[in-house]
Amino acid sequence: MRRLIILVSVVLTMGIGASAYAGDFHTGASLVCSDCHVAHSSQSHTYSGSGSAFPPIGTGGPFPDLLRDEETKMCLACHDGQSFAPDVFGASATNQRRMAGALNAKSGTIPNDLGYDEIDGHTLHSMDLPPGGTGSAYIPGAEGLICTSCHAQHGATTYRNLLNRGIFAGDTISYAITTNDLTKDVYERAPHSYVDTDVDFNEPVTNASRYGQWCQNCHVDFHGAGGAANMGGQSGGVTAANTNPWKRHPTADVNIGTPGATFISSLARFNGLTNRVKVMDSQGLWNATTADNTVTPSCMSCHKAHGNRNAFGLVFMTGTGATVTEDGDGGVYKDLCRQCHSQGG
Repeated sequence: MRRLIILVSVVLTMGIGASAYAGDFHTGASLVCSDCHVAHSSQSHTYSGSGSAFPPIGTGGPFPDLLRDEETKMCLACHDGQSFAPDVFGASATNQRRMAGALNAKSGTIPNDLGYDEIDGHTLHSMDLPPGGTGSAYIPGAEGLICTSCHAQHGATTYRNLLNRGIFAGDTISYAITTNDLTKDVYERAPHSYVDTDVDFNEPVTNASRYGQWCQNCHVDFHGAGGAANMGGQSGGVTAANTNPWKRHPTADVNIGTPGATFISSLARFNGLTNRVKVMDSQGLWNATTADNTVTPSCMSCHKAHGNRNAFGLVFMTGTGATVTEDGDGGVYKDLCRQCHSQGG
């Protein structure tokens, strides 16, 4: 009887935790304890007595936290090859423009990522420290990189249930749904959409990127504003008379098009493209015919968050009007750079 009381207490606690958050996914009726957890690691039928409506019990159990299988297998039971949840692993049969692209897996761990190599983005079960990860908040555990290294499995108030690590100030990513709010970091045109055309990025603070600050939790040295020791450039943004060259590509306070003739020509180039990479904008002008000089590149401008079939998850975008996939529109590496820069023609 005492064990039963403890189990009921655990389940009720899960329910309380779910109602306390209002995240993008895994919330309210979409957060069902029995989808992921099982009391005795032996379930073979539903609670009504017929068939099985749950992911199967994995071999080698029982598993920690009363999970039905190993953590990544549990997540991929819904998030790989299913139509009712975002497919985030390997190729997708239904969505060729996934906002975050696709994860791959360390060789020998998960087989369903054909065409997605370990150099192409975030790799499940990788034991490597993140690139630029000196002083990183992320240290790989026994399983390496797993879904909950980045996401809160029971929901969160942040965009895509991203963990608020609280290491770097301002790394909580807020979002608006259906109706844009320029004070929020992300705008989703349709609830729970995973298509990149439904997602754009605001810039509530014009010299910062919440998206970049969140990525900085792991990729510490690769992010920052002008004047930071790891970035170079001048504090408050680059100028035509800049005497402090950039050491790494800025992710926060340098807009496309300001100031000086070189940067104005970059804006003209960007405006002239049919297919553009994602940018932040404080005025909501990401896709305007003639975007003004408030548009700002950040992490999502060059990379897919999960990855794709290009090295480093880069988006090779020529911008010419060809069909766009999550890899870009058929270009090569320098085409991405030439979204903004005229060199290399």
